[in-house]
Amino acid sequence: MRADSSPGVVHAVGDTVARATDLIQIEFRLFKAELAEKTVRIRAGLALILAGAVLLTAALFLLLQTIVLALITAGMSAVAATLLVAAATIAIGLALMMSGRKQLEVDTLVPDRTITDIQRDTVLVKEKLS
Repeated sequence: MRADSSPGVVHAVGDTVARATDLIQIEFRLFKAELAEKTVRIRAGLALILAGAVLLTAALFLLLQTIVLALITAGMSAVAATLLVAAATIAIGLALMMSGRKQLEVDTLVPDRTITDIQRDTVLVKEKLS
């Protein structure tokens, strides 16, 4: 009777190992896909930071222009208009930079789905082998 049960156990262990191997390959493909997704987020975040930096640079030029205009002209309307434009540019630039920075936070870049799946699959394989 032991001879009959042995091939079944060997087959079951072999089947479990084959399924575990397939599962690992699937998880690796998922990891690569999720990593590609995170790379897109990094690029988008960096693009927003760069756009914010460009706008902040323009705002600095506008602020300098405002100081020059304030010294050259005694009229308040040209200076007030330039300051208003500079303030709006700074606000938009800061908003873009903060949005880009948020996309680069560590929590958003961790491949959490893959980690969760691997942990679940590890428990499943351990249960099948024991």
